[in-house]
Amino acid sequence: MTTTHDVRRVETHDELLALTDQDPFIRYDVPAGAYDNAWAVGRAVAFPRLRQSHCQLGLTVTGARDDVRALLAFVAGAMDLSDIAAVSVDRALRPDLVAAFADHPTYRIATGGDWEWMWTLAPPPRIPEEDRLIVLDDATDAADVTALNKVGNPSAESRPGEGASERWVGVRDAGTLVAAAAMQRTSGGIPHLTGITVAPSHRGQRLGLAMTAALTRYAVQAEGVCSLGMYSENAVARGLYTRLGYRVAHAWSSRLLVPAVQG
Repeated sequence: MTTTHDVRRVETHDELLALTDQDPFIRYDVPAGAYDNAWAVGRAVAFPRLRQSHCQLGLTVTGARDDVRALLAFVAGAMDLSDIAAVSVDRALRPDLVAAFADHPTYRIATGGDWEWMWTLAPPPRIPEEDRLIVLDDATDAADVTALNKVGNPSAESRPGEGASERWVGVRDAGTLVAAAAMQRTSGGIPHLTGITVAPSHRGQRLGLAMTAALTRYAVQAEGVCSLGMYSENAVARGLYTRLGYRVAHAWSSRLLVPAVQG
């Protein structure tokens, strides 16, 4: 039986990589450096991570199921969670997360979402639809991107006009912005695509494929890797990204951590 004596502190990025067999999510999405609130049980690890879209600190827990269960017991029973806004586990382990906090006196697991983190090391081939692409500006095109997101992708996380995106591409039709996508950075410092949006009136023209291909190629040729995240229910997007060479590293369930008693 695993006890709190089996829990050990993880102090470096290299330790996290060694414990997870060089997990690509940890290699590319999690920043290198020292950690003051990262832990391990067996081959399971728990570590804080700045959530890409929400600018909040989350806790990620991953590894073999039995080890994760023991680590979640430690997280719920002994870890300082005062700065943690959400907890993410591999999707198959979501019941274990809920069970760990079922009788917690201070916190409870609330709503959240399921999403997938994907990455590629290969630049995709160019497709003809890329001829329609233009480079957008984060500041001057922000209002148009915001208007596009409202009709084409209300949950887009590209944050136009905030300086979070290094590169934008898009498509205009008679002056109206009908497609846009952005490249940002993960906390680990690699290129990360976000906010891939096509207006409903222009879907079926392979504009999403073109923008993703162009930005992925730009990133991989410059830095050797590119990543993106997608909501798990979007099977169409998954197929598109897979065709471009992306692979799923983790299918996550992320759930908010909220006070057990509110009001």
